[in-house]
Amino acid sequence: MSVSGAMYTSANALNAFGVGTQVIAHNLANVLTNGFKSSRTMYYDLPAQAGTAATTQKLFSPTGPLIPAQGLPPNPNSSPLTPPGFVEGSNTDIATEMVGLIVTSRAYQANAKVVPTVDAMLGTIINIRV
Repeated sequence: MSVSGAMYTSANALNAFGVGTQVIAHNLANVLTNGFKSSRTMYYDLPAQAGTAATTQKLFSPTGPLIPAQGLPPNPNSSPLTPPGFVEGSNTDIATEMVGLIVTSRAYQANAKVVPTVDAMLGTIINIRV
């Protein structure tokens, strides 16, 4: 892989892990929103060693916990199986999201470290050729 290829691969990975961080932040921000369905990020390798890309998927199961409505309007996003007098809570698991956030941030940091490394390599190459 060339020096510029390493930079391109790292840039694609930084973009993908940035999307992953946004999805996790969205899930955590809506953890108390009744009927909210969390999303997840699927990572896949691009062809020809071009790095990593990401797509986002909504999770439709498992359903969130049932919460007594207590004057809340019915949620149109709730499952039709939700009994009367209850609303479906968010299906976001805070522990899972926090672990995902740590993994995603470490992957982002590792790919961000490539940028100064490539810069140093290019500087060495230029100094050798001069």
